[in-house]
Amino acid sequence: MESLQGRTLGGRYLVADLIGRGGTADTYRALDQTLHRDVAVKVLIERSDETNARLLMEARAMARLNHPNIVAVYDAGEDQGISYIVMELVRGKTLAQLESGELGYKQALNYIYEVLGALDYANAQGIIHRDIKPSNIMIVEDGRHTKLTDFGLARRASEVTQTTRTGQIVGTISYLAPERFLSKPADVRSDLYSVGIVMYEIFTGTLPFRNDRDDIVATMYSHVHDLPTPPREINRNVPEVLERVIMRAIEKDPGRRYQNAREFLDEIGLLLGPSLGGTHATPAQPAQPAPVPSFGEHKSLKTFSPSAGDKTTDPTLRQALDRALASTRNRNDALENVLKGMIATRRREYEGAKEAYLSAMHELSAINNDVEYGKTALKYATMVLQKAADGKRDRTELRDAVNRLNEALRIFQNFGLHEQYAHAEYMINALERTAIGIIY
Repeated sequence: MESLQGRTLGGRYLVADLIGRGGTADTYRALDQTLHRDVAVKVLIERSDETNARLLMEARAMARLNHPNIVAVYDAGEDQGISYIVMELVRGKTLAQLESGELGYKQALNYIYEVLGALDYANAQGIIHRDIKPSNIMIVEDGRHTKLTDFGLARRASEVTQTTRTGQIVGTISYLAPERFLSKPADVRSDLYSVGIVMYEIFTGTLPFRNDRDDIVATMYSHVHDLPTPPREINRNVPEVLERVIMRAIEKDPGRRYQNAREFLDEIGLLLGPSLGGTHATPAQPAQPAPVPSFGEHKSLKTFSPSAGDKTTDPTLRQALDRALASTRNRNDALENVLKGMIATRRREYEGAKEAYLSAMHELSAINNDVEYGKTALKYATMVLQKAADGKRDRTELRDAVNRLNEALRIFQNFGLHEQYAHAEYMINALERTAIGIIY
């Protein structure tokens, strides 16, 4: 999309310099020529019906919120095909942009306290955020306060499930709660899980659930099944009481987490103690502040539906939107099937695993998503090999797994995925040794 610098939107907002880029929108500094003040203007890069509907959803959600720790929305509109939201201009940087040494123990807790205060207020208005992550937490220029931004995925609490109406998993995978991957209802506790992940990252310098091969489904699986390493095993200076708070926030069962933002907020208030003006009678301040790693010291942060009343209720427009979103919907359906396959494999429910993996590969093949197809073929082959090791060798499955891995080899070679290529070669050899006597 070409720069809008120098253009006036809506006959009012004179666009100046570009100040931020995202996956679906660019953000500019602009001058509100009516009120003579600087503002931030978020302009969509994509112009699909779904993206426009989400922009309006964001504007409506944020317009209802008036809180010192939430970025204010002033206006929204469209100008010659360009959709935009006009927001409060926050001068500063995001939590993800902080450099080494910029964030101390108490300061980090204060930021979390403010984020939870903003969520507590939003929840009272019936809104949950659904995309809490460091890049959506703005640090105001004075360095003392935060502003929660990007309610683009926000929904009324009564309307929220794990997916959008089109079945799309939304949010940033590394920070999403397990229930978001399992088609279970999401609520404020899902936001609080994301806050817990952010805290874990702040105080350990790494994410609790990640995959160095950049495998989305493996990360999802880790959120659902793997136990996180306790923060004190990574950073011994983390106080035990803080570790307990973090570990409770990222419990896999929502019923074991903090049940609302106020409960979580009060726990952080106890950790801060007198720094909040003596409002908490039982401070739990550690004797030694915990050193806080810089976000720049690890690579995890570098990879970062329309509502019923919208115009898409028109059958013709709805059909067009469904067609436009078919590939996205199929991809997310496929990823959900891969996750089911991984879970079934772990439980040694091989028939269910096979069905899930084959469905996923069919869906990925239909939308020409070669890379995810290849990665899924590896998971399928691993399941077949495990099944054979359990004494349930199936010659047809072994042959099928090898054939699919040969397809995956070509894909990995074409995309320069050397590690996956080597893994596929190893798996082919292992499968062939298991199926001695089969002619391919």
